[in-house]
Amino acid sequence: MIHLDKTAIIGKNVIIEDDVYIGPYCIIGMPPEWKGRENEDKGVLIKKGSRLTGLFTVDSGADKQTIIGENCYLMKHSHVGHDATLENNVTLSCGAKIGGHSIIGEYTNIGLNAVIHQKISIPRGCMIGASAFVGKKSLLKPNYKYAGVPVKEIGKNER
Repeated sequence: MIHLDKTAIIGKNVIIEDDVYIGPYCIIGMPPEWKGRENEDKGVLIKKGSRLTGLFTVDSGADKQTIIGENCYLMKHSHVGHDATLENNVTLSCGAKIGGHSIIGEYTNIGLNAVIHQKISIPRGCMIGASAFVGKKSLLKPNYKYAGVPVKEIGKNER
C-alpha cells in the first residue's frame, strides 16, 4: 500500500512502488534544476519500502531517471537532485542535500545538513557527518565515517 499525503505534489512521470510513505508537503518529480534542461523529464522511481517523512524534494532526471532505492529513509527538508541514484537502505537526515548525478551507495547515512556536490559517488556503508561537505577532491572508502568541510576520514563505520 502506498501512503500519499494529500499535500504532496507528484509530477507526471513518477513511479511509486508498493509500501512507500510520502509525507506532508513533499515535491516529487518536478523539472530538473539544470539551466537549459528544465523541460527534460526522465522521471523519478521510488522503490518499495521507502519513507519520505515530509518536506522532501526530488527532481526528475534530465539524462536518466532519478532513483530512490528500496527501504530508504528520507527526512524533512532533504533533497535529491536530478539524475541521482540512492541505492537501497540509504538514510538522509534532515536538511541533507544530494547534488545531481550523484550516486549514494547502499547502507549509507548522510548527516544533518550535509551537502554532497554534484556527480559524486559515495561508497557503500559510509557515514557522512552533520554539516559535512563532500566535494570533487574527496576520496572516500566503503564503510568509513567522514566529517568536516571538506570531509576528512574519521574512522571505520561499524554497523
